[in-house]
Amino acid sequence: MKFIIAPGKYSNHVSSEKIGQAIYSGILRALPNAEIATMPVTDSKDGMPALVEHTIGGHWSELPFFDAFWTSKTGRYLVTNIDSQDTAIIDSEQVVGVDLAKNKSRDQLFHATSYGIGELIVDAVTSGIRNIVLCLGKTAVADGGLGVLQALGAKIYDESGSLIPEGENPLINVNRIDLEDVYELLGKRTRINVLLNFSSSYRLSDTVEYLNEAQESFLEDNLVYITEKMNQKYNLDIHPMPHSDSIKTLAGALAMINARISRSSFEWVAKVTGMNDTIRSADILITATDKISGDSMHDDILYHLSRVAGSEKIPTFVLCNNFVDNFNNYEQLFTGIFSTQMTEYDDEITIFENYESVANQLARTLLAFK
Repeated sequence: MKFIIAPGKYSNHVSSEKIGQAIYSGILRALPNAEIATMPVTDSKDGMPALVEHTIGGHWSELPFFDAFWTSKTGRYLVTNIDSQDTAIIDSEQVVGVDLAKNKSRDQLFHATSYGIGELIVDAVTSGIRNIVLCLGKTAVADGGLGVLQALGAKIYDESGSLIPEGENPLINVNRIDLEDVYELLGKRTRINVLLNFSSSYRLSDTVEYLNEAQESFLEDNLVYITEKMNQKYNLDIHPMPHSDSIKTLAGALAMINARISRSSFEWVAKVTGMNDTIRSADILITATDKISGDSMHDDILYHLSRVAGSEKIPTFVLCNNFVDNFNNYEQLFTGIFSTQMTEYDDEITIFENYESVANQLARTLLAFK
């Protein structure tokens, strides 16, 4: 019997890697001869690029950049080889992540810019890398991605015809955008693939104070206006939807420069690293998460693994600290749900022991029905 262990993401101080080790130990106690593979997980701040580096290798390229609030920082992106091509994999959260927005005022959030993401892309392109992968997750920025275009060389003008300066949210005063310099920088050989994190439904307002209704409506109206003008000028077909968090979705601006938008970041990672084949080789998939609910299924990793296993009819079990009854039809993704009955986190040793014990119970149950 071959088991695949694949913990999802955990919040706070809990390590997904340690959870995986506990499940591994619990299964072996019940089935010493079991074949067990642990899917690579990472608790790294570098997100998806770190997961790719852990799986297929690569090296990190570091550079200075400006974050959403125009603070100079040092960031990095992964350079790896995919389909015989050097590929730069960039995580957006170091530039525009929600954590950066903590303790920021509404005025600061209103003026925040995605410019730094463009700086990372420019560095990769000018280094000769023509395959760019951008991982977009939760964001503290509401500039519709125009800051990215500005860093790539777009000339963004206000109503008076003056250039909007760098370091400002260009969406506030935008009236016209010229993309000619962006197209010249990227050329015809550069490919940009934007990976949307399934967890992007996370509400920023749950963590920090966010824009008020008037500010949101103003920026959304501006985004619709400038997008319509760009559609006409460059023969595009981009339609941001007002009141759908479009101003916090950077992908639309990148679509203006022919970027390919993919729905799930982990789905792409699983494909290029061979994880999908590993999942399909299993007899049993065991994953784990904080809490099973409709919201928890917005964990990109958990959702994708369960979906792949379901398509192959591989029994899938999930271990969790607790669960609630609002699965919104996601319960069909699981063969069974095992709770550790932990209503809150204890020390790391207790967490490890609880997950090990529940994994042991699951393995013994499977053995009884074998």
